[in-house]
Amino acid sequence: MNTYNPAAPDGDLPQPLVPGEGQARTGRAAEDDIDLLRDSLAYEIKKAQVRSYEVLFGLFGADALSPGRMTALCIIGNQPGINQSALADALRVNRASVVKVIDALQSLGYVERQSIPDDRRSYALAVTPRGREELRRLTALSRRYEDMIAAQLTGRERKTLIRLLAKVAADK
Repeated sequence: MNTYNPAAPDGDLPQPLVPGEGQARTGRAAEDDIDLLRDSLAYEIKKAQVRSYEVLFGLFGADALSPGRMTALCIIGNQPGINQSALADALRVNRASVVKVIDALQSLGYVERQSIPDDRRSYALAVTPRGREELRRLTALSRRYEDMIAAQLTGRERKTLIRLLAKVAADK
């Protein structure tokens, strides 16, 4: 059972529940509770992700790059020469998956693989001029997208949410 009250008085950080408050809210004892979704952080994150993707594809169009490919293109653009293994780590995917992402971006003319002189098994990745143009377009759209999905939040709440989600996403 959740030990935090999502409706904090200041609308910012959650506050601890008063002992027994959870049972008083529902009128049921904890042992009778079979609702996996009530007070579920994971479920709220999933709902936010679904809404966020609906807004993203509504703004960017149905044929837009997937969020994962957009992220990969952004990382490559901001870390010229990154290799496939480092990109896989940054995306939190396995090497086979990152190869598919790179293949797709390369087929669109957005990235290229460059040989690394001392390592015949790895490639340095670079954004092409066409990829850089696409990144500029995506960045402009992303700013509008961010405004749309954060429309219900204050600036402070948005920063707090980003910080808290980063903690949830952290390995340790």
